[in-house]
Amino acid sequence: MMAKQKMNINELYAVTGKILVEKGYAGFHFKLVSDQLNVSRSTIYEYFSNKDELIASLMVHLMDTIMAEYDGLDRISEPLEKLRRIFDSFMKYAHLHQILLFAPFVNGESSPSVKKDLVTLRQQHHTLTRVLTEVIDACKEAGSIRQDIPSSLVASLLFQSIQIPKNKTIEDAEWSEMIFRVLLEGYGTRDR
Repeated sequence: MMAKQKMNINELYAVTGKILVEKGYAGFHFKLVSDQLNVSRSTIYEYFSNKDELIASLMVHLMDTIMAEYDGLDRISEPLEKLRRIFDSFMKYAHLHQILLFAPFVNGESSPSVKKDLVTLRQQHHTLTRVLTEVIDACKEAGSIRQDIPSSLVASLLFQSIQIPKNKTIEDAEWSEMIFRVLLEGYGTRDR
């Protein structure tokens, strides 16, 4: 009998995410993953019974990573500084959002663990949206953001800003700062 192959779950998640972005949900299968990790498909099946289980588990893992960024928000007193921290994490993890876009394709009925992971993913998304909206509302109360703009619009603009193609000649921190400033101050001149 052959010895059971070991597999690093973080490597599995990294390869899974990479293949999802390159091939899409329909083009994703365990053979591609096993080839890149140099393990047998049966090794992957020891951890996940189908691709939906693996993808759903990866998505929860990614959201856990993103949500961990918000643990220290309570220690920040200035609402605009909190908003900036949330925005910076959006930009930092922009590549992860590409993977999370595949959530609607995952078959929630393929197993109980997939169903559970998709519920967790929805809860995490609602928590993230609630935290963001609360911070936006606090910024409005502090006078940092205009009161006449709906908080949902501000949240959508912040979420969607990760889709802006990054200029490769600009450092990540500078790019993030530039986009945040444009969102906060607009792109018109002050003496219009």
